[in-house]
Amino acid sequence: MIYSHRFKSLDSRYFRSQRGAVTLIVAVVLLALLTITVLTVTRLTTLELKTAANTNRAKEAFHIAQGGLDYGAMKYVEDGAAFTPSGTTSVAIPSGSGTDANISVVVSGGFATITAVGESPDTTGSATIAEKYGIVPLIDTGELPPLMAGGNFPPGGSFSIVTNPNGGGDGVPVSAWVKTSQTQGAASWQTCNLDEYLYEGNNATRTKDATTEWICDACTCQQADNHLCEAESGVDPADNCSDIIADACVPDAFENLFGVNIYEDSAACGGDSGVDPTIWQVYRTMGMQYGIECADLDADVGDIFYSGGAYEGELPLIWIEGDCDVSGTVASVDAPIILIVHGDVTMNSNGVMFGILFAFTDIYTGTDSDDYEIKINGSPKFYGSILVNGDVDLPNGSFTLVYAQSLLEKFSNSGGEFNSLARFPGSWTDLN
Repeated sequence: MIYSHRFKSLDSRYFRSQRGAVTLIVAVVLLALLTITVLTVTRLTTLELKTAANTNRAKEAFHIAQGGLDYGAMKYVEDGAAFTPSGTTSVAIPSGSGTDANISVVVSGGFATITAVGESPDTTGSATIAEKYGIVPLIDTGELPPLMAGGNFPPGGSFSIVTNPNGGGDGVPVSAWVKTSQTQGAASWQTCNLDEYLYEGNNATRTKDATTEWICDACTCQQADNHLCEAESGVDPADNCSDIIADACVPDAFENLFGVNIYEDSAACGGDSGVDPTIWQVYRTMGMQYGIECADLDADVGDIFYSGGAYEGELPLIWIEGDCDVSGTVASVDAPIILIVHGDVTMNSNGVMFGILFAFTDIYTGTDSDDYEIKINGSPKFYGSILVNGDVDLPNGSFTLVYAQSLLEKFSNSGGEFNSLARFPGSWTDLN
């Protein structure tokens, strides 16, 4: 019995020692797994930090390159002639700008390919991007006729219209583009080309302005030997005069001037419903920001937009709300304007205007208020173009409207001063 008890005691101690060994092994294994887990997490965390840092440096380099690209594009639109055609020109970023992008501009085929290389501040990240740009006018006056009306144009009196010689295409003159046109009363008006206006018949002896190619105070189409059209051609000039186009679907004058369609349904004769007011209101805001009223219109009104003016480089667009009687000289040869009047416009006998006169009617507002008109009294002179969305009231006017191409080109791309930048769709490229 004594031995039996002794054997039992030894067996108990043996099993207890075995359980301790198992516990130790399990603890060692768990510790090893924990160590591996910590090392793995640490490694992954370090990798994530490195990846995030690399991504951040890549983003820094990209944004610097994009900023350089935008800066190069800005310099190109400011003075495209400064860049050598078919060559590479480097653009210097202003010192202290915090942008270390290297920019090159290659001009070829009438557009510029601008490439910008940016580096992160620690120089470990780099990005190279490129895009194609072209310079386009804010507005295109190339197809503007001397007179464009979305309503009736009843030619009367003894006025003269000097045509746009290429208004309907190369060599196709257009004097008026209107919805309807029918001579009223005793009329003796004529339309003619610029050469006829300046040098034919009695016009040849008239004094011309020495600084321009189209100013002649005493010249009229009536005095020329040849005319494009005249009142005697018939009751309906649209049927007898190729340079007066009467079209029930005459394009919207606003769209023809600014190149933006304010109608959701542009197929319905230029659109007669679904007006999006936000589009034309952008131009109203633009034109009203200068605070110019009708009473402020004078010969110097356009100077603020040109060399040395307070708004140099801005489109010379002036918007006036309410009726406006225009008298005296408005703008000048060197500083023409685009005058939009949201109300009745009356041009009086002593008036002379340089630029574009736009009688903006309520057809855009979607309201039932008055459809404003443009009225021309006596014998004022226009150098440029007249646009109206409604009717033109010409009771007995003897005014002169001269399409002055070189004047209107100041608003456009052909030597114009008011250009915008156009990105070529799909041309943006990541060269990294």
